[in-house]
Amino acid sequence: MPDITVSALGLDYSDKKVLDNVSFTARDGEFLTLLGPSGCGKTTTLMSIAGLTRPTRGTITCGDDVLFDNTQSIDRPPERRNCGVVFQSYAIWPHKTVAENVAYPLQLRKVAKNQVRSRVHEALSMVGLEGLADRYPYQLSGGQQQRVALARAVTYSPGVLLLDEPLSNLDAKLREQARNWLKEFQSALGLTTIFVTHDQDEALALSDRIVVMNEGRIEQDGAPEEIYRKPATPFVASFLGSANLLPGTVTGHRGALTEVRLSGTGPTLAVLDDSQSGSVLVMARPEDIEIGTDNEDSALFPVQGQVVSRMFVGSEYRYVVKCADHDVVVSAREWWEFGPVRLRFRPEWCRLFPVDAANSTSGTPPISDHAREASHA
Repeated sequence: MPDITVSALGLDYSDKKVLDNVSFTARDGEFLTLLGPSGCGKTTTLMSIAGLTRPTRGTITCGDDVLFDNTQSIDRPPERRNCGVVFQSYAIWPHKTVAENVAYPLQLRKVAKNQVRSRVHEALSMVGLEGLADRYPYQLSGGQQQRVALARAVTYSPGVLLLDEPLSNLDAKLREQARNWLKEFQSALGLTTIFVTHDQDEALALSDRIVVMNEGRIEQDGAPEEIYRKPATPFVASFLGSANLLPGTVTGHRGALTEVRLSGTGPTLAVLDDSQSGSVLVMARPEDIEIGTDNEDSALFPVQGQVVSRMFVGSEYRYVVKCADHDVVVSAREWWEFGPVRLRFRPEWCRLFPVDAANSTSGTPPISDHAREASHA
């Protein structure tokens, strides 16, 4: 299967840059996810690859084939791009049976009738729907309709699979099952796949690589673990998972540790990150902060605080701990009463950002969404 390479892609609507110098490569057989909030440009990028949106500038190639090049006036039509597309709405025709829906791309390509029957049967077998060929969409569940859309997208053996939030219409339990099935399906076919979502859990669970987008630009491109543990910007830290972003000042070093005094009357934190100096933001994920009693050894649990709110989220509790002028979100399986506690920030998982990084990237909250919810619980 070919690589898909997007280079310096741009799209302008009036004076607004919808896409701003977007560049990445989806490698052969890779499951690559475009992740970001609504309006960040991820679906526009996907539709540009499919040929359903025309960019203003840049290039798109599939292996050695040029799909789009503005400088050479190349814009190959969608039917000649060999891309299988699954839309968020599935776009299944209600008046056609499952088999007729899946057969449609083959009929457009003038495939012989006997081949159409065999390839439709093969595609439906791939998605586990071989016994439902004669049913109509209204007779199917949401998960089954999703599989029909996938079967239709792969029935003509496309080189690339493009998925625009195909799980968003499923309920929570079915969505989790569909994730597992979709990853197995993609791995079995070995299809180069580009997947669009705003759901961080989907991105982490499915992706070989994640491209995080914001306001038409790429914020970071990397493996899920890398992006989660080593976010490049405060926006990435906040969008992919929950994060405390605490303002402070680097005051010195102690061995390999950088000491940061939080603003106001805040405590001093030790961080295993010497990349910054001066005014900074300290990123600490809630699960990387340990909580202990007020009687814990201050050398091990150096930060004093007060539990001011608590929220049960199923597998754990989310606490908001007031530490001087700062609200810190902490995850723990244990039940803690409201009142004094001590915290330990794991220095190896904390990261430092320059303060101006938060100002240059819109949409970066000082604490996670979970913190806001917990603070009102």
